[in-house]
Amino acid sequence: MQNYSWGYNTSDAPYYLHFTCYEFERLSKGRVNPSNILAQFTMPGVKITRGSAHRYSEDSTMNENLAQALGTIDDEFALSDVAGTDTVGDIVNKSQKLATNIAARHQQDNFGHINSTLGRLELLTTEAAFLGSTKRRYNFFWNLKSTDFGTADSETAAKVGEAFEKYSLPVVGQYASSLSNATRMAPPSMWRIEALDVNGNEDPRLTRVWLGVPKMCVMMQAMHAIDNQSFIAQGNRALPFSYNIALNFIEMENVLYNSQTEQIQSRSEFFTELGGG
Repeated sequence: MQNYSWGYNTSDAPYYLHFTCYEFERLSKGRVNPSNILAQFTMPGVKITRGSAHRYSEDSTMNENLAQALGTIDDEFALSDVAGTDTVGDIVNKSQKLATNIAARHQQDNFGHINSTLGRLELLTTEAAFLGSTKRRYNFFWNLKSTDFGTADSETAAKVGEAFEKYSLPVVGQYASSLSNATRMAPPSMWRIEALDVNGNEDPRLTRVWLGVPKMCVMMQAMHAIDNQSFIAQGNRALPFSYNIALNFIEMENVLYNSQTEQIQSRSEFFTELGGG
C-alpha cells in the first residue's frame, strides 16, 4: 500500500481530506466493506462542491396512470358484458384480472426489460426510471503553494497528482497468463472520501459537515495546472511556485432514502443490510 500526502501538518486548513483507494469490488458486500487498500492520500482541506441532481419521469407504469390509459390500450377493458348476477366484488375481481393481464402484455410488448407489479416498480427499474445515470458528485480543487520542501512543494504536488491520475485508470496486468492480460482488464479503483481533524484522526462529524455521507466513488477526472509565472530556484533547477490539482469523483451507485432507518444508503448498503451482512 502506498501513502501520499501534501502539506500535512503545514497547512492552515482546519481539517484534512483523506482518500482511500481500494481494488474494485463487484459484489455488494465487498463494496460496503472493502479490504484490499491500494493507496491512501492526505490532502489539505479545501472548498468542496457536492450535491444531487435527479430527473423525474411520469412514464413509470403507475397504477393510476395505467387505469386511465387501459381503454386506449385494449378494447377488452370495457365492462359492458358484465352479467346481471355479478356482485360488486365480481366486477372488481374481473376488472383487476383484466387490468393485470393487459398491463403485463403491454409491458412485455413495450418495456421488455421491466418486471413489476401494478403500482410498484422493482428497485433497479426505479433507479433507471427516476435516477437515471445521474449520481452524486464531489469536486475538489487545490491551489498548492510551496511552503515546505519535501512535504509541501510543487515536486511533491506533482507526485501526488500523478498518483491520483494513476489510480483513476482501468487496471491491467492482474492475471497470471499472458493471454488473459492481453484480453482482460479490471475497472478503475474504488474510492472512499473522509475528513480528518488537525491531528489526523477520523472524525465522522467533520465528514458529515464537509462531505455529507459520501458512498463508494470512482474518480472521473484528475487534472493538473502548473504555474508558469512564478518559480522557486533549487540549485540549477527551477520549480513552479504553485501547482493546481482538480479532482472529480462520482458515486458508483445511485443512493436511496431508506424510510425505515431514515438514512441515505447506497444500493449495496441496502442489499447487504437485507441479507444480514
